[in-house]
Parts: sequence; structure tokens; C-alpha cells
Amino acid sequence: MKIFLIFLILTGLLLSSGCQIEKNEPIRVSGAWALYPMMQIWADEYQKIQSVKIEVGGGGAGKGMSDVLNGQVDIAMCSRPIRSEELELGAFYIAVTKDAVIAIINSENPILEEINKQGLSKETLRAIFIKEKTKWGEIAGKDLKDDKIVVYGRSDASGAAKVWAKFLGDYTQSGIQNRADANFSGDQALCNRIKTDKNAIGFCNINYAYNIENGDFAKMIRPVPLDINSNNILDSNENFYQKRDDLVKNITNEIYPSPPSRLEYVVSKGPFKTRVKKFINWILTDGQKFVIGNGYVKLTDNKLQEEIKYLNEGKRTQ
Repeated sequence: MKIFLIFLILTGLLLSSGCQIEKNEPIRVSGAWALYPMMQIWADEYQKIQSVKIEVGGGGAGKGMSDVLNGQVDIAMCSRPIRSEELELGAFYIAVTKDAVIAIINSENPILEEINKQGLSKETLRAIFIKEKTKWGEIAGKDLKDDKIVVYGRSDASGAAKVWAKFLGDYTQSGIQNRADANFSGDQALCNRIKTDKNAIGFCNINYAYNIENGDFAKMIRPVPLDINSNNILDSNENFYQKRDDLVKNITNEIYPSPPSRLEYVVSKGPFKTRVKKFINWILTDGQKFVIGNGYVKLTDNKLQEEIKYLNEGKRTQ
């Protein structure tokens, strides 16, 4: 009898210990650098009101997807559409916000004045990134010295790179990588290199091109205005790059095209459960008040309600 009682007591202790371990386990997040700054803010704010620890890492969309499907994290951040093979492996996704990829150049670019007046069209950007046009003077119709265009790209499994490649003309990330003069892991590393080279061009998520605190241009970085209608003039309705908030407004209003604007997703293996599901629900409700002020695009109310429905049902119809 005593042995049986001891067995019950030990079993109870083990079970309660296991529950405590599960309760104290952090929510682990990795993936897209595009969503990383926003996820950090969501995690910080959520931890102020809930007894939970949230660990947020980057690594790129591909790493996040691999991590979550292999059980290494609870949430992957993904800045590109979810692939069919990932869905077959159990990936379940929820859209949480929207942002965009933009071309960037050095603030001392030799034809900065011309670019700010006329913008660069999709076709011109394509010609630059696949090396059909190799000198800045060629873009502006000027005879310049020391104006060889230096193209920088991404070396990691990047959602931004995939979206940018698709925008340029249904290229693959590797197709753009192979033509670049150098490739870097993460937005910040690429931007840091752009800052040191007046002839450089690259691309990044919008929050890396602007000062996160005041919405002005990041130091030594300038966004490339997109000549949307390709008329070689930056019309007034295309000129919205001076402040981050102006660009965000035009992404919201779908003036800036998609791609390279895109939805940002959180992904789990199978439906979100327990503490993680509660966190995602908060992101889609109270957490949305932090979105616009931090340089992201708030989803429409209808889209948010749709995503909440998918979250609660644990399945998607589209």
C-alpha cells in the first residue's frame, strides 16, 4: 500500500513538473527579417501583459520555415507566399501585416538628382539588376566617369529577394543572385554595404531604408522612387518617398504595386495551439495598434476578421 501511495505521489509530482515546464517554456520565433522588427515590438508589448517569455530570432524566411517544420521553433515569420510543398508538410499560416520591398541607393549616387525627378521604371530596374545596363550615366543619358553600377543582393533564403525577383519579371532569387556583384545575409548587412559605395544599388524591406524613430531617410541611404507608369517622369501621384509614413500610406492604398508589396505571415506546423494561439490572436486584435506607427501596413478589418476565423478553425479555405 505504501509503495502504491509513493508511486501516486511521484507520478503527481512528475505531471505537475511537466505542466510547469510547459508553462515556463518560451515561445520561440525565427524567420523573415522583414517581419523581425515588428515581431520584436509585439513580443515586448505582449510580455508586459502576459507571464510568458518570447524569444525572437531572424535568419530569413527560409530558415524560419525550416525551423518550424522541424520543430525547432513555435512560429516562423514568412515574407513570401507559402509553397505547396510546405503546406503538404503541415505548414499553417496566418497573415498579420503587410509591407514592401524597395530599391535603395547611396545618398551620394552620381545621378541622384535625376532619379528623384524621373524615378526608375520596372524595366530600367530589371535592366540594372540583370546587368543589361551597367553605368549610371547610361541611365541618365550623361557622360560620367567612375559610374559603374554595383549591384548587391541577398545570400540568405530571403522572402524579400524572392519578391523582388518576381517583381523584376518572374526571375528566381538565384537568377538575381548570380548576376549580383556581391550578396549579403539580411537587410542590415546589405544596407550597411550600400552606405559605403556611391555606385551601389540593392533592395530591402522599407523599415531598413528609413530611420525607425522619425521616419526620415536612414543615414547614407535613399529609396529609389518607382516610375510606375514608365513615362520617365516622377508624377505627383508617384512621389511619396520623402517620409516612411507617406510610403506606407501609398502601400495601404495599393498605389505602390504588388509585388513588391506583400503580405507578412506567421506559420506553425499544424494549427496554432494554446499559448501560441493566444499570442497570435492578440497580434490580430490589440497588437494591430502598434503596426502603423512602426512602418508596417495594417490589414483591413475584413482581412483581420478572416484571419481570426482561420486561426480559430485551424484550417484555411484559401
